Amino acid sequence: MKIIKIKGGLGNQLFQYSFAMLMRAMTNENVKIDMSSYDNVIDDEIRRPRLLKCNISLDIADIEEIQKKRKFQIKNSPLKTEDKIKIMLERVINQEYYFETNRGYRNPKKLLKYSYLDGYWQSWRYLEPIEKLIRKELLPNYQLHINTLNLQETMQKENSVFIGIRRGDYLLDQKHYGSFGKQYYNDAIKILLETIDNPVFYIFSNDIKWVKQNLDFRREKVIYREKEVIVDDFEELQLMSSCHHAIIGNSTFHWWGAWLINSPDKIIISPQKWFFDNKPIDIIPPTWIRIGEKDTNHDY
Repeated sequence: MKIIKIKGGLGNQLFQYSFAMLMRAMTNENVKIDMSSYDNVIDDEIRRPRLLKCNISLDIADIEEIQKKRKFQIKNSPLKTEDKIKIMLERVINQEYYFETNRGYRNPKKLLKYSYLDGYWQSWRYLEPIEKLIRKELLPNYQLHINTLNLQETMQKENSVFIGIRRGDYLLDQKHYGSFGKQYYNDAIKILLETIDNPVFYIFSNDIKWVKQNLDFRREKVIYREKEVIVDDFEELQLMSSCHHAIIGNSTFHWWGAWLINSPDKIIISPQKWFFDNKPIDIIPPTWIRIGEKDTNHDY
């Protein structure tokens, strides 16, 4: 049996679950997911097990099964110093444990020998062999809010474009995550305005005020997803994926909104560079339009 650890926010959870599905597709082994990192979550609105709102087929590993696969149990997110030490020790003493040290792509065939895998698995390549299956698994397993359903219907009738802008916590880590500025988004908007007719822009952001002050939508219709109309991040994901096109920054949450758009004609604009510090990642599919400088500055 293999166990894949689930951790972080919704975007991270979807990548990890997809990787677990890939492992199941590549082996005859039973594959389960470890949700224990959410056992002690209380006030964190981002790191909640939203994955469980999806139509998932993999079982959740119980504590006994997890303890058989790894010696040290880690539930904190983000990791504390003591957790990093535990991971380092686990890698030394446990030959069945694999810890992803960076976000670069790994050949999944070389990972089949491990029985407990802890990582983020943020590559479009992991999804390509199982795309149809993943799209079915990530459908909601409950009836969406009536306001969500109504807006989905409207979005599908329009030439809708969602723009995902994550600031807030990203502004606190400018060296790694950074935050793309008005030049990046205005350049992306310009490309779409020159490409499609009568767009309607839907803004998904944790800093709506900044968007209103800095982005130029010309005279096109703009709809802001203000806090008071949001049900939760899972239903926001359903709305993003109901649009026809997208502009995203370096957020995995918005990445999934764009990837889940089920249209062969979709236009997705994303950053040329994902991490500001050049750490490896292979997240942007080749069909998406990448703009911005390869060596990202803080305006881009």
